[in-house]
Amino acid sequence: MNSWKLIGLAVAGLIICSCQSDVYSINGYAKTLRDGDTIWFAEVANPGNIISGAIVSEGRFAMSGTTSEPSFCIAYSSASKTNGVTFLLEPGTITLEILPKEYLSRVSGTILNNRWQALNDTIRRLGKQLVAMAEDSTVLEQTAHLDKLRAIDSLHRRMSQCITNVANDNAGNPLGRYIKENYKAPEFE
Repeated sequence: MNSWKLIGLAVAGLIICSCQSDVYSINGYAKTLRDGDTIWFAEVANPGNIISGAIVSEGRFAMSGTTSEPSFCIAYSSASKTNGVTFLLEPGTITLEILPKEYLSRVSGTILNNRWQALNDTIRRLGKQLVAMAEDSTVLEQTAHLDKLRAIDSLHRRMSQCITNVANDNAGNPLGRYIKENYKAPEFE
């Protein structure tokens, strides 16, 4: 191989490496918070480790930085620590929407955060169905009651399978590892 080809390969390698980035940018919305409220960013595994904070202005907040490896974090309001959203801090542009009810808050922007939000949406939808069935007290007949219990069990199994499927589909990335480390599937009879 002549020296010009070697130099060309070296330059191409540098260009490819320089395109890879560890920079993240967070664009956030918190329309129900007041100007001057603080949004805190902390690691889920170590909530006492505050990564950074951002001030809300006109219902928006922003933060950017670098991360050496993706990690699950939570963004929450100083006004209410239960008012937040869990997300994967990773390179790219991440959008957070913090709403008064935590289960309504959303994350999007990167592939893994989109998958995380899709999983949360599915579990929330199935959970609402499960709760509605469990709270339905109109079923008095024993056969109908047993059918309802089977339907509740089926929904519970679907929820568990959905979580397990996302973990398996993402086994080689931080989302899959996080689920594997933090989710214990129930033992169904």
